[in-house]
Amino acid sequence: MAKRIKITVLTPEFYNYGAMLIAGVLKDGGYNVDIQKGFEGIIDADVVLISLHSTIHLLKYREEIEKIKSFKIVGGPVSNSPELIFKYLSVDAVVIGEGEISTLKLLEKLEADNHEVDQLNEIEGIAFKKGNKIIKTKKTASSPMIRPLPLIPEDISSENIRGANVYIETHRGCPGNCGFCQVPCFFGRDVRSRTLEDIIIEVKEFLKKGAKRIAISGGTGSLYGSKKFKITDEYAFTELLKEISSLTGPQNLTIPDIRIDMMNDEILEAVKNYTNGWIFFGIESGSDRMLRKMKKGIKVDDVKDAIEAARKHNIKIAGSFIVGYPGENEDDFEATVELADELMLDDYFVSIAEPIPGTPLADDVIKTPLNENLLFIKSDKYKNYELSIAEERCLNLMLDSYVFRSIPVAMTDNLFKTLLEETKSQGNHIRTVTEMIL
Repeated sequence: MAKRIKITVLTPEFYNYGAMLIAGVLKDGGYNVDIQKGFEGIIDADVVLISLHSTIHLLKYREEIEKIKSFKIVGGPVSNSPELIFKYLSVDAVVIGEGEISTLKLLEKLEADNHEVDQLNEIEGIAFKKGNKIIKTKKTASSPMIRPLPLIPEDISSENIRGANVYIETHRGCPGNCGFCQVPCFFGRDVRSRTLEDIIIEVKEFLKKGAKRIAISGGTGSLYGSKKFKITDEYAFTELLKEISSLTGPQNLTIPDIRIDMMNDEILEAVKNYTNGWIFFGIESGSDRMLRKMKKGIKVDDVKDAIEAARKHNIKIAGSFIVGYPGENEDDFEATVELADELMLDDYFVSIAEPIPGTPLADDVIKTPLNENLLFIKSDKYKNYELSIAEERCLNLMLDSYVFRSIPVAMTDNLFKTLLEETKSQGNHIRTVTEMIL
């Protein structure tokens, strides 16, 4: 039976998978629901579910969200800190963490009680304001991994999220403990994998709606089918790649990230045969001291071994590096530069450490005085550009990475300007987030 409440699921910048999934759950529950990207379209709904994936969105879209007159519910990765959401946004409720169960129950309650927020205490996994007090209810149970199809927008083929139309979730949870990562905070440390049959049905539906380039996500891709923090079922992951690739073609399937300690020759061969032939490693630092501080669970020698193994399978390798992490000194940074130089990867991604609410990194940043935070200490080297030490290190590693890579790229004035702007953008963004969580 169709429900009376009309719902819009709104995602500010791109159709993120979580928003499409929740919209699909609500549609399957009998609700009149649509999905909208951005704030320009007219919103004609009783309830608007706003999916926010970045803390900065609490400021960036504050005015647009304020103008929405419907009953407003916020969900997504920012939900780990409902106090922060209510501080910056005028909304009615927050769905904390996984939202498939709690969102459905919340809407059923709203429909029954005519949108009265005072009666929401019995709904698990949410937060709401009662007067000036924020009420957080009991944590909800983990959502089942068998669920309805996502609600896929008709223009999904035009979406471009780092080269893919969509990132499909294959599993949830990660036993890892990386201090900067939100996955264990959001989904827990137990790995829950979807059935291959359900994933394939979903891939076919996305292709039917026009999607061409598919990426698989869920944290470390090779954890699919595993129960512990090791590869316990190579067959599950390699069969997953094989089956999806048979539908998309190898060049249209990507694996965004794999931990360097979560792969073997079978997995690398599957990446080579069934995907576009790229692998993305979270290297983060060339300093064993910083890797311990980040709780990566790896050493620099493990990184070198992983790169060597991937090259034996003729796989293109991209690596991510994090600078400006609390406690990083000049020797740690120089060790990272030296490692990046030695590895000669095919592509590099450099970022300044961003404190995501709920992560150990955020706790470290809160404990670090601003006069000791590298983002708030001015750089002597780049005085003319008014950069901090963290930004200086980010820019230096970016510049060097174009020389280090397997096919060097000549530095031009335009490329330098682009990298400088990217560095400043990162710095401004993370400074703002830091001040918000303080």
